[in-house]
Amino acid sequence: MRSSHTHFAFSLILSLGLALSFADGAEEDFELLTLDSHLIGLIEPPGVELDGAQQASNLIRIYHSQLTAAVRVEVEALHEGMLKLIPSFEVAYTAADSAEIAHVMSEIDLRLAAIQEIHALRYTIEAVDLLTSAYQLILPTFGDAQ
Repeated sequence: MRSSHTHFAFSLILSLGLALSFADGAEEDFELLTLDSHLIGLIEPPGVELDGAQQASNLIRIYHSQLTAAVRVEVEALHEGMLKLIPSFEVAYTAADSAEIAHVMSEIDLRLAAIQEIHALRYTIEAVDLLTSAYQLILPTFGDAQ
């Protein structure tokens, strides 16, 4: 019961704060609420530039190692499953098999979306942006197949 009272009190205080903020001037930009003390932030210095797939893979591995064991196992399984699809993409691309390309990319996208959901729940916005850039370097695009 105490937890529901605490949650209600927090919600009431947050609602009152928002109401006062709107009353003071709706034209001002403000951040509603950022609770990121439990999120994993940047490990690399801000502004780090990724210069290749190997560096991107290492960065992803380092960030995933910061997750709890259960979450790490889940994200690593999704990651490995996605990487196993890359050869299929390359074969389909080389054969110009548009149906297979679409199928493989759909499978990659499903896994990537699940990974990105985990990232959004576990990392700060800056870390998510860096991880997104890293994944863009390791995943195939239509100009990359050999």
